[in-house]
Amino acid sequence: MRILDKYILKNVFSSYIFILLVFVGLHFIIDLFSLLSDILKNKPPIFVLSNYYLNMLPLIFLRVSPFSLLMGTLYTFGEMNKNNEIVSMRASGISITRIVLPVIFISLLISSLSFFVQEKILIYSQRKVEEIKEKYIKKSFPQKIERNFAFRSKNKIFFVKSFNPKSNVLEEVVIFEEDENQDIVKKYICQRIIYQDKEWWTKNIIEYKLNSKGDIKEGPLSWEEKKIDLEETPKKISLKKNNFFEFISLKELKKEIKRLKKIKASSLLFSLIIDYHKKIVLPLTHFFLVIGVLGFALEIRKRRVALSSLGIGFLVSFFYYCLFSFSVALGKAGVILPYLASWVSALFFFTVGISALLLIK
Repeated sequence: MRILDKYILKNVFSSYIFILLVFVGLHFIIDLFSLLSDILKNKPPIFVLSNYYLNMLPLIFLRVSPFSLLMGTLYTFGEMNKNNEIVSMRASGISITRIVLPVIFISLLISSLSFFVQEKILIYSQRKVEEIKEKYIKKSFPQKIERNFAFRSKNKIFFVKSFNPKSNVLEEVVIFEEDENQDIVKKYICQRIIYQDKEWWTKNIIEYKLNSKGDIKEGPLSWEEKKIDLEETPKKISLKKNNFFEFISLKELKKEIKRLKKIKASSLLFSLIIDYHKKIVLPLTHFFLVIGVLGFALEIRKRRVALSSLGIGFLVSFFYYCLFSFSVALGKAGVILPYLASWVSALFFFTVGISALLLIK
């Protein structure tokens, strides 16, 4: 590694770490003040609060890290331009590609780290956060009616139209049951499932047996009332419904996509495909944001580099995430292909960034 590479890497990385710590600290302060009334009311032990915020770190890191790297890159190159270092490098015969190579390397490295955090740490830490919040901080059971969600229990997948935590009732539920080979073998349609005396009872349930292609093989069989094997309490279901798709690994998501293809659940399948690609794209946001802004970063020549970097960073990040959210919404509405929806902003920034680098003289 050349001295120049080490110099650029050191400046970008130190700026990135400083900005990251600032945003993590701000996130903690904002969250603490938002929960302050609950904390004062329920007085959770200090070690519980420490555990809560420690488990929040992976999610905060994934949220603020791309923006921190973007600002660190803008600030570093802005300072180098202000001190005429970029001009000196170009005059020495160093190409633009060679100058930006260390930054591209560090963006890919941090993207890989983010991917690891998302797949190996976030899934467990965020569940712990939700459990601590409900058990020690809020100490209240959610009362609002939840609509259109799914969760898994043992070998069954539940698709719920609505859930009323106050009355412990799941309304309009479709259940798919798997065998030991994880093939869908049964489908249940029930009007409602009620939790009473620590057991779940279905009302007006219809059962179908399915073949390997997901088509009806036998049935229907019907019961006015039937006990169902569901070990989760209403409180656990309330926690699981938030984590079923968002906080499961890519490997598990891929399995769910295969299962949904078999049962021909088109609308949910499209949504799940988009979520699958989102989990690939989001850790790579570091790379795409940096690539998209490098051409502009090399041209910053203002004296107040810190303020300029902050302003430009906010604008670029805002545009990226707006475009990302808009394209995902279009994908879920069926306007664009679900495989493409999550990649629109990333591909746009990559194209613009490469074009800008090629145009620099």
